[in-house]
Amino acid sequence: MGRDKGWEMSRSRLEEALVLLCVGLGLFIVVIDVTIVNIALPSLSRELQAPFATVQWVVISYTLMLIGLVPVAGRLSDILGRKKLFIAGQLVFAASSLLAAQSRTVEFLIFSRVVQAFGASLISSNTLAIISDTFPRGRRGVAMGIQAILISGGAAVGPSLGGFLVTHFGWPSIFFINIPIGILGAGLSYRLLPDHQVRKKGERLDWIGALLCVFGLGALFLGLTEGAEEGWSALPMALLLFGVLATAVFVWTQGRRSHPLVDLTLFSNREFAFGQLAGVLAMITLSGVQFLMPFYWQSLRGLDAQTAGFLMLPLPVAFMVISPLSGRFSDVFGSRGISTLGLTLVGFSLWLLTALDADTPIFSAIWRVFVLGISLGMFMAPNNNSIMSSVADDRRGIASGLLAMFRYTGQSLGVVIAGVIFNVSLRHTSTASLEGHGLARVLSALPSGGRLPTEVGLSFSRGFQTVCWIYLPLVLLGAFLSSRRNRS
Repeated sequence: MGRDKGWEMSRSRLEEALVLLCVGLGLFIVVIDVTIVNIALPSLSRELQAPFATVQWVVISYTLMLIGLVPVAGRLSDILGRKKLFIAGQLVFAASSLLAAQSRTVEFLIFSRVVQAFGASLISSNTLAIISDTFPRGRRGVAMGIQAILISGGAAVGPSLGGFLVTHFGWPSIFFINIPIGILGAGLSYRLLPDHQVRKKGERLDWIGALLCVFGLGALFLGLTEGAEEGWSALPMALLLFGVLATAVFVWTQGRRSHPLVDLTLFSNREFAFGQLAGVLAMITLSGVQFLMPFYWQSLRGLDAQTAGFLMLPLPVAFMVISPLSGRFSDVFGSRGISTLGLTLVGFSLWLLTALDADTPIFSAIWRVFVLGISLGMFMAPNNNSIMSSVADDRRGIASGLLAMFRYTGQSLGVVIAGVIFNVSLRHTSTASLEGHGLARVLSALPSGGRLPTEVGLSFSRGFQTVCWIYLPLVLLGAFLSSRRNRS
């Protein structure tokens, strides 16, 4: 009897590990593709003979479509089933990667990236839902911690892997590598993923809501992106206005649909709503710092790209070490306390980062960033555990989709906020060559190992410190919201 019970427990743990393997393969390539393409932009611009402003759309189109599509994909998984959509997402991702690798024009590459984003949305909107379906309370936090490792690890590996592939095999290789991984992941998912039947009969997709969501959020974040880099001219302001109106209409219609795309009653649950808002504020901080630190090491400190990449590792390494531990603690002690403590420490980390400038000793800068990684690792897995445990089984798809959407939203807002602050700082310099140029364009134009002029370097330091001061109250607001959620 005891032996049979032990065998059943071992088999259950093995099945859970195999589910994590399947989910991990899909999630890893999606996260890597958010960052891996950045390193290839100069090669793409040169070989496809396209201006930098056009090539940027290879990245922008992917991110914008992800933000708009993940809630739609999450809702579809509640209606049609998570397993089949997760597998479909991997196959679409692999097929669109083949299209991207074969592109001969930048326009076709951008189209391929839009298709790739559709596949990525089917994958990323289902990962947490599948984990929540598979892992019971008490073991779910550890699984969420491993999922956080994959996100952080993919973001850390992406630039380094992209640089290696582009240098030795050319830019198409960054897309070719997705094909065997996607096919392998789809095959393993077909054989190993359980087919949880939690959907309700008679429910259908709100197509009008889906269109409003995709175009509204897309226009909103496109306007923010263009305005931050190119200035707040008529076009970005028009996009912002359209995005706000479309999103407002979307929210208004969702409360009047019998089968809405987004069940607004989810946000009446404090554990769900406050967790999502706290997660956005944390992602703003993470993405903003990750966006700025490569420029800090290379443009302000004059280090080469390889050294800068190595010095970027402490943040994701700390995040990866702490995430499964914090997830396990959330299983035992609940999510509220540890996630609130984590965000409070993120605020402390930002205060430490306000001291960084061109003369800060390298070790001093590294340990400050390491503390930020530990703090974020304490927050992410318990927060995701709390959010996904607060919804009914048949709403886990849309909950997972919304969590992914808010994650990508925070990533975009973090970069936009940093860009706006830095562009304001640059306009206060008297260097004529910088007039009319945004942060990314000015800093990307420097050669590897080149340093900013002294006056611009001072503006960079002030801008970096200002970003940290602005993020600090946002994070403390997130900590307050986290503390007000229900116990879980």
